Amino acid sequence: MIIQNKVSLPFIRYFLVLFSCCLVMAPFARAADDYQTGRSAYISGDYQRAYAILKPLAEAGDPESQKILAIMYDYGHGVKADPKKALEWFKRSAEQGQPAVQYQVGTKYFRGSGVEQDHAEAAKWWELAANGGQVDAQFNLGLMYYRGLDIEPDNSKAAELFQLAAEQGHGHAQYSLAVMYSFGHGVEKDYRKALKWFSQSAEQGVAQAQFNMGVFYENGLVVEINLQTARKWYERAMAQGLAQANKKLQALDTGDTKTTQETLADYTIDEIQPDGIKREDWVLRQNPKTYTLQIVSLVKEANIIRFIEENQLDSDAAYIEVVINNVKRYNAFYGSYDNFEQAQQAIKDLPDNLSKTKPWIRNFGVLQQMLN
Repeated sequence: MIIQNKVSLPFIRYFLVLFSCCLVMAPFARAADDYQTGRSAYISGDYQRAYAILKPLAEAGDPESQKILAIMYDYGHGVKADPKKALEWFKRSAEQGQPAVQYQVGTKYFRGSGVEQDHAEAAKWWELAANGGQVDAQFNLGLMYYRGLDIEPDNSKAAELFQLAAEQGHGHAQYSLAVMYSFGHGVEKDYRKALKWFSQSAEQGVAQAQFNMGVFYENGLVVEINLQTARKWYERAMAQGLAQANKKLQALDTGDTKTTQETLADYTIDEIQPDGIKREDWVLRQNPKTYTLQIVSLVKEANIIRFIEENQLDSDAAYIEVVINNVKRYNAFYGSYDNFEQAQQAIKDLPDNLSKTKPWIRNFGVLQQMLN
């Protein structure tokens, strides 16, 4: 007796659909596996293997592979460094809606890295990233609205963007928002809200916020007067090289104090740079008796920015523009040292990538006179 297995037509249709889905999904699964393999190779420093795996994926449109390929061209990892190709791959990834990469593209345009400097184009990309929740883009775009850098100045819009970034824990955005509340820039003046944001920023180590916390406690502004607490905050700010804090400590010792409105620091919103690199204002606020290291002097601003980027010196270096014999140059400086001996030791401790530039010691007082 022959037994016939009867399979229903709906089941056959379901099986065929499932099978076809597997055929469609298989390439995606393989691509995901290849990406992870390429990413692991890149992280481990096997750049040639990473490039071989990720390049075809990037060309096929994978945004994560495009991003890593951009980084490889940006830093010369396994390929010859090429800022233009780096920007090309960053843009291809960013156009697929990745806020972190959109922020990078905006920064490239702001700095003129691999492309002509274009603040308006930077603002366009930062706005896309900010709308996607990217915190640095929110802060940077806020600075652009605050200063009117190739866009119409708008303190209200700046305050909104600072608020978004501040709520995500961005220390400089918290400081900037506190300044806005202190002086009524784009928001209603409110010392209590200013104190809240100064406090959060100060705890993250922002020297100007620490200074203003001292001002609040010295003057009893929405808090009880507490000179001991004020001194603590001034000392923390001074330890980071804020010369203005040293003056306040001296004033506390002599009893020569001023009103709160005269001493709250608001100038540093203008000092903070949207691209995160310190400039002339950082040099001007250093103690004139201290020292720094001049590490390189170049003719093109884009090249000095690239030098700082490639050596990952954003938090430790600054650059200034000088004109000598009618020739414009850009000088980069590294670190802040209390005395000449510390600066000498710092030269000995520099990593190879910086020591090969043969840095020399400069006095901040002399640099400040030159800038002024």
